[in-house]
Formats: sequence, structure tokens, C-alpha cells
Amino acid sequence: MIDLSQLTAADWVIIVILSVSTLLSLWRGFVREALSLLGWVAAFIVAHLFVDQLALQLSSLIANITGRYVAAYAILFVSTLVVFTLVVKVATSLVRAAGLSFLDRVLGTIFGFARGVILILVAAYVIKQLIPEQNQQWLHQSVLMPHLNMLADWVQAVFSNTVPGERITT
Repeated sequence: MIDLSQLTAADWVIIVILSVSTLLSLWRGFVREALSLLGWVAAFIVAHLFVDQLALQLSSLIANITGRYVAAYAILFVSTLVVFTLVVKVATSLVRAAGLSFLDRVLGTIFGFARGVILILVAAYVIKQLIPEQNQQWLHQSVLMPHLNMLADWVQAVFSNTVPGERITT
């Protein structure tokens, strides 16, 4: 059992991130969370794939090429998000109508916790890359980071067997 009096500021940040992510997903449900995430990914992909074509179409309206590309990217990105918002509303209505709200919330909780862990691992990796080792004592004093480092090592081992490249340390 973890002694709460030994938790550092880094530990409390970890707890808050995990709690907020988990509770948000409990409230929103798995279908809404997963489709929302998919919508953001789709928005980036659609905007990236079709920005040139739309920018060309906007040439008669916007003379500045940078402005044209920014507008095209924004239009594609926001339009895709709007479409996915409608898809999410329909999907969550179907889940509710089918009587699967409880299961949706349970799966959403698991999804939210996993998302929180991934966010923390990515943040820890970025922090370790940006801050010199001698200034990371606050991270090394964390009670929870060793547990997350074990998880990061396991993930690294799994992906190192399937993805070629150098080892990433968190």
C-alpha cells in the first residue's frame, strides 16, 4: 500500500491526470470517447490529404497562399470534426436505446484510465528529453514513477519485438 504522506507533487499530478481522464470517460462512455478520438485522428488525416485541393479551390477567394492553406486546413479539419460529432450523437443514442449504457460506462472507465496512463508516459518521456538529468530529482523522488517505468519497459519490450528502431527510455 502506498503511504499518502510520501507522495510528491509529481505523484499528485499523476493522480489528478489519471482521475480526470478516468472520470471523464466514465461520464462520457466508451463509444463517445473512442469515436471522439477517432474523429480527431480522421480530422488530421482528411485535412492533410485534401488541403492542396481545397486551397486551389480557394485561390479566387484568398490571394495570400499561406492564408489560403490555413483556411483550407481549418475548413477541412472543423468540417470533419462536425461530421464525427453527429456520428457520435447517433452512436451514443443507439447505445442508450439498446440498454448498453452501463457497459458503455464501464468500458469508458477502462479507456479513460488507459488514456491517462499513456498521457503520463508520453509526458514523462518528453520531460526526460527536455530537462537535464541533474534537474529531474523531483521525478526520481516520485513514488508512482517506478511503477509507470515498469509499464513503460514492458511496452518497450513488446514493441521492440515488432517495430524496428532504437530503444526509447522513459
